[in-house]
Amino acid sequence: MWNLKQLADFDAKKHLDTVFADGEVTEPEKSDLLALYKRYVATNGRPSDELRAEGHRKELYELIHKAYGQVQDNGRLKQLRADLKLLADYCPYCGFAPISDLDHHLQRAHFKLLSIYPLNLVPCCSPCNAGKRRKPSDDPAKHQIHTYLDSLSNFDFLRAKASLHPKTGALKVQYSIEQCEGMSDELYRRLQLHLEEFDLQAKYNRQVNIHLGEHEHSMSSTFARGPEELRSWLVGTADANKKRFGANDWRRALFAGLALCPAFWSGGFRKALGLKDQPDWAAA
Repeated sequence: MWNLKQLADFDAKKHLDTVFADGEVTEPEKSDLLALYKRYVATNGRPSDELRAEGHRKELYELIHKAYGQVQDNGRLKQLRADLKLLADYCPYCGFAPISDLDHHLQRAHFKLLSIYPLNLVPCCSPCNAGKRRKPSDDPAKHQIHTYLDSLSNFDFLRAKASLHPKTGALKVQYSIEQCEGMSDELYRRLQLHLEEFDLQAKYNRQVNIHLGEHEHSMSSTFARGPEELRSWLVGTADANKKRFGANDWRRALFAGLALCPAFWSGGFRKALGLKDQPDWAAA
């Protein structure tokens, strides 16, 4: 869950001239589109009647809507598609799945004139693209977080609370949003909705065991030097993930949460990861 950088040196007029090289869209209409793009940025891409931009000729809406077909691997805007997909290594909505799609932040069916506007196109994974709502909400507290325009870098809000089942030793990790200092109530509710809308708790649950399994050897060898050593390793790994992926990355939150779970780092991690037999050094 993080911000994406905008495309560098993007020329909106050149973009429109490229896709409408045959003159289907007039110069005055292109000027109107450029003005609409500016309003989009000024309002952080929040859904509104202003951005629906009613009042133009009917054909213009269909031309722009259909022009999204040019943002494909064989279209006039194929380079735009390639450039957008290079903006992130992982889906910015979930934080782990590979980029495969372009999502319309403001739904294409409802905001046709924004169908090919790069700031309205978010590189993401297919599950997140398929899982988001098909109609924007009228409630500002339910507006989707904008990966380009909603600045989240000043906040540290993603938390993961870890616990072990008292009988089975199974690990449970519950992700949540913490309203930190300076965060408005509205942004807090929008972030909570982001967790729900993209079903991130269930997605993270599937990733946690896989990811921890990849660190099995490091945790076991560190624990050999004592439980406090493992706790320090968890803290250090959380910090390393923060530097690499950002404060609100699911991996950073996971290791920070595990460092606050004594039952895990005092030895319970072995059962939680399904490690039944102790290594030779443990019996020595």
